[in-house]
Amino acid sequence: MRVMNETAVRRWLPCLLALALFQGNPAWAEKADRDKPINVEADSVRMDDVKRVAVYEGHVVMTQGTLMINAERIEVRQDGKGVISGLAIGNPVYFRQKMDASSEFAEGWAQRIEYDGQGDKIRLLGQARLKRGIEELRGSLITYDSATGLFQAKGGGDGVPGRVRAVIRPRAQAQP
Repeated sequence: MRVMNETAVRRWLPCLLALALFQGNPAWAEKADRDKPINVEADSVRMDDVKRVAVYEGHVVMTQGTLMINAERIEVRQDGKGVISGLAIGNPVYFRQKMDASSEFAEGWAQRIEYDGQGDKIRLLGQARLKRGIEELRGSLITYDSATGLFQAKGGGDGVPGRVRAVIRPRAQAQP
């Protein structure tokens, strides 16, 4: 693998910073994490300056502040306008992040997590599960639209019947 020069590093810096993309901008995410350095460990990395793609493979661990992502593969793409998209694949992919203004953590699991930088949307696919405190949402597909704050979940998938499952905290126990 070649050593990147300073120009290449500056060119890839937005892609590396975009690894935080998997936190999207969800309402619960610790906002201070965005200003923290990103650390990535993997068995290998392949960076293509021309295509603006970085692929980390093998026991990938990414951290930024309280955000932690474990995956077998993380791919980050940047288009000509600088818009970042990403993909994490694992068995399962796992993420954990402290919720803003709370001592609780949000956690998620899925076979695949996709981030669309253009629409600022996150999709958890395949045995998807989101957990925040005692609240939990499960389905074959969970999507989050950061612009609207809308969560959606679907049961089943690939022609297999299934149902969405949710555990909701009683209002008296709900924290602001």
